[in-house]
Amino acid sequence: MEITEEVAELIGALIGDGYIYRKNGKYQIGFVGSPKTDMEYFESLRKLILSEWNKESKLTLRERGLRIIINSKELANFLIDELGIPHGDGKCEKVIIPKLIADDWNLARKSIRGIADTDGSVFVAQKPGTNNYPSIEITTSSKALADQIKNLLSENGFRVANIWSYKSKLSKRTTYKVPLNGKENIRKWIEEIGFSNPYKLNRALEYSK
Repeated sequence: MEITEEVAELIGALIGDGYIYRKNGKYQIGFVGSPKTDMEYFESLRKLILSEWNKESKLTLRERGLRIIINSKELANFLIDELGIPHGDGKCEKVIIPKLIADDWNLARKSIRGIADTDGSVFVAQKPGTNNYPSIEITTSSKALADQIKNLLSENGFRVANIWSYKSKLSKRTTYKVPLNGKENIRKWIEEIGFSNPYKLNRALEYSK
């Protein structure tokens, strides 16, 4: 399977908030999102899945979550065996952008876009002397992925603040935050990486003014 920029973006979305299940003859790839903010994005994601992977997907909506499901042995095996994407319960702590993608910035930035579309946030904070200070922040349970994203962005001219960790009382996992602060960072992000998630793109455009 050819790794196009569009495929790299799909893999980023999978890394961000997706899963692969391969067990007992069942093969499933899934993407999870918010019904409040991700419906439009998930519709475009399904079209990308069909055009790039030639796979039909099912969109399910439950009270607490939005989910895209693909049942495909061929695709699951490719993602796991060829690209080395972890599957099962340990995926969150071990996943990184595959080397084949990370070594090519044109592909890597698309994967980072997919990760930010799913596991990123765009917000403004109140800081001493600065009102409405804009930030993009990527959250992951994989320390290796956080370091990888920071290095890739820094190598390509982004000013990335120090990664910081957080552990909720409601979770056993530590999460790692990769922050890009300030309007110049957001403007550079919009120009060079962008968002395919309309909700996050609109927030970034608003805060970059």
